[in-house]
Amino acid sequence: MSVVSSYRTRITLSPRPVGEDGLPDLTWELMRRAVEVTAQELGGTVGDHILDAYGRTFRCEFAVTTPAFPRGVGVRVGPDGEVTFVYDHYDAEGRGYRRAAAEISERITQNYAALAVARALAEMNYSVEMDESQEGGSRAVVVRGSL
Repeated sequence: MSVVSSYRTRITLSPRPVGEDGLPDLTWELMRRAVEVTAQELGGTVGDHILDAYGRTFRCEFAVTTPAFPRGVGVRVGPDGEVTFVYDHYDAEGRGYRRAAAEISERITQNYAALAVARALAEMNYSVEMDESQEGGSRAVVVRGSL
């Protein structure tokens, strides 16, 4: 069984990855970094496509593949900047990889939010510290800013 699904997020990027000044858009750079950090945390890699259960390729702006979910979770950005995650959490035998796909999506979202807050604090001349903790299967990222 194979079902490539899209899951909306509350993240919205600029509609264009490059600004009118020719420089990369900050929201896209934050997403790129969030994807890279997520891949690094989970021992995975970053790419530009995912696979379904039958090996068909689906292009996306960013993708994270990990040993636990080698087909990957893709990040697509709509014309309005709306971010969606795409993945096929079924394999050919019908077993699900929903948890592995959800973990990647959740980490990308959490990393993006932490990086965005840290960047905003730094822009306001705060000294920024980021800490991560794991407790009872939950992960927390704490961003602290001080003047």
